[in-house]
Amino acid sequence: MLIKLALRNLLQHRSKSLIVGVLMAFGVMLLVVGNSVMSSLNKKMQASFTEQYSGDLFIYTDPVAKAQLVFEQRLANMPEKARQRAAQNPPDKEDNTSIFSGYGSGESAALPQLGDHWQELQELDFIHSLSPQTFGRAKIENGEGAEAGSMFWGINPDNWQTLGFTQHLQWHEGGLWQTDKPSIALGKDIADRYSKSQGKQLLPGDEILLTVSSDVGMTIRPVTVSGIFSFKTTAAPQLNFLSLIDMTTSQGLLGLSVDTSEAGQLNEAEQALISASSESDLFGGNDALFGETEAGSDNAADLEAELMASMEANRKKTNNVMQQYHFVVIKLAAGTSVIEAEKKLKLWFAERELIWKTGDWQKAAGFMAEMTKNISMVLDGFMVLIGAVSIIIIMNTLVISVTERIVEIGTMRALGAQKRLVRKLILLETLVLAVAAGSVGILLAAISLAVLNFVGIDPPNAFFNMIFGGEALFPHLSIGAVGNALLMMVTAALIASLYPLAIALKVSPVKAMQG
Repeated sequence: MLIKLALRNLLQHRSKSLIVGVLMAFGVMLLVVGNSVMSSLNKKMQASFTEQYSGDLFIYTDPVAKAQLVFEQRLANMPEKARQRAAQNPPDKEDNTSIFSGYGSGESAALPQLGDHWQELQELDFIHSLSPQTFGRAKIENGEGAEAGSMFWGINPDNWQTLGFTQHLQWHEGGLWQTDKPSIALGKDIADRYSKSQGKQLLPGDEILLTVSSDVGMTIRPVTVSGIFSFKTTAAPQLNFLSLIDMTTSQGLLGLSVDTSEAGQLNEAEQALISASSESDLFGGNDALFGETEAGSDNAADLEAELMASMEANRKKTNNVMQQYHFVVIKLAAGTSVIEAEKKLKLWFAERELIWKTGDWQKAAGFMAEMTKNISMVLDGFMVLIGAVSIIIIMNTLVISVTERIVEIGTMRALGAQKRLVRKLILLETLVLAVAAGSVGILLAAISLAVLNFVGIDPPNAFFNMIFGGEALFPHLSIGAVGNALLMMVTAALIASLYPLAIALKVSPVKAMQG
């Protein structure tokens, strides 16, 4: 009965109902289109990152926990008064780590205890594959004036292939290295800058020098260029300054431990050295420089045995030592939720008392993901503003509509209608109008998104080219956006109806009928 009465009242006041309905439909359409575009953009960015280089998750050292641990160890070695002063300045609680920065250098920057838990980590059923990596910055030169700078990841090509990252590289020259010799694949922008500085094109097979300066000193390594590439996505500008280096060279440059299980094998020159029959052969016969030696010290067999024993002892200490890395990229098993995997890994870390953390693609992306999040917040603020304006306009229109119906409402009250009935009637009218207008708005939004999906949204400038990952965006209708928009508009309409409803209920039946 109330529904029929509400529909009749809406039809009797067509002009007012149409004005309010159009406003509601337009608001819903804007909300659905805007939120669907942002949802599609987030999914596109997520795919660009996770499929091309960041994986679903990455594991790294918790910088806050590590800083606190170092701080406590430092305090323990201080005198009492110095300890009290130092305790007043605890370490920062900020975590700015991404797969592009935030690690430091040397062994202290490596992911701790990875070797102890590597096999167990690989066997977790929700993990498909892993790619341990390093990060650093290097100066590229040739000793003759040509130079350029580059960030780099130390990678194992097999691991990268397992995660599917190599298929998202566009090769301009050469490819990834296929040998064990020190190698580098240069980003195209870096190779172009280097080529310009040396006055000729850098090509695969050329040898260059890498120099890394860090808190462990300056390290220089010669490497061979295996190829020149670009990342297919432009979603992260850092990728333009990134190269890929073989893992052993990367670890040597960064002062990280490497697997020395092959130590103890002597080359021909070393064997020739230890087979020398006397000190004269070894040191050029300069007895004045080295002084007299005890009898028997020139025995080649003794010297060889002593040297081999020393190398063997050292080999045993380092044999099968897990190489050190800065972070580990994870590809999850099919059907595994990222949120669920993060919870399981957090528990796994806690059980083993590891100061490890996990980050998703947004954490890996660093400031790019933060910028996208800020854009979403601005859009959300814009949508809230639209909702507020809609409430005001709808409220004013409803006030006029209810004022025109004062006599009608007064007559209903005089005939015995309670305030509760009148309240239900007006609220029901508003609800019916909001649902009907919202449905029209959703339909219009679906049509608009279908057109945008067909033609695509091309990035209008360099900024959006970066946001869109260098490709057109083809948005889809988001079910979440539909539900949120409809809920928001119905809520806004009901809130807008409260004031005119209060006005109507304050008027006495007798006075309303006299008016």
